[in-house]
Amino acid sequence: MRSRVIAVMAAALAATAALAQPAQAAPLVDGVYRFAALHDGKCLVWPKTHGNIGMVSLGACTDTASTSANWQVQKLPNGMMEISPPGSNPRACMKVTSDHRVAVSNCADKYAEWTVSNGSAGPGSRVWADIEHTPSDHSGSFGRLMDIPGTAGRIAVERTSIEPPHWELQPPS
Repeated sequence: MRSRVIAVMAAALAATAALAQPAQAAPLVDGVYRFAALHDGKCLVWPKTHGNIGMVSLGACTDTASTSANWQVQKLPNGMMEISPPGSNPRACMKVTSDHRVAVSNCADKYAEWTVSNGSAGPGSRVWADIEHTPSDHSGSFGRLMDIPGTAGRIAVERTSIEPPHWELQPPS
């Protein structure tokens, strides 16, 4: 009898622990998204001026004459993803610079390859996105896209194991 009670209690604890954990991350499907920093709600924005080339920054989650918060996420044939300003002309993509900051520039290099997944803790919970730089050659530039308050760039790619991921998905307008 005692072993049955222990088994039932263990099963109940396991079920409770499973319910308390966030949902598993799933690959983000192709589409247009906005990525907002969890701590202040500012969105990743890209420069509309200068031919869609420049540093990615945090700003208002809207379109202005000089910046936009909309990003096109699209799967590449090799399984990685491109994150690009929708309708950019010439075509541009989010990429990592040599100092691990994030910029918009030429799409045709390994530093513009990403893995993007999303998840939530269930109904009513915020939906988050995990944006990782994962070049197909698995080079040393692997890391998560992070908002780093107190630094000039604020947006960088760093090796980290911090959970939960750092960006809230917002609907584009």
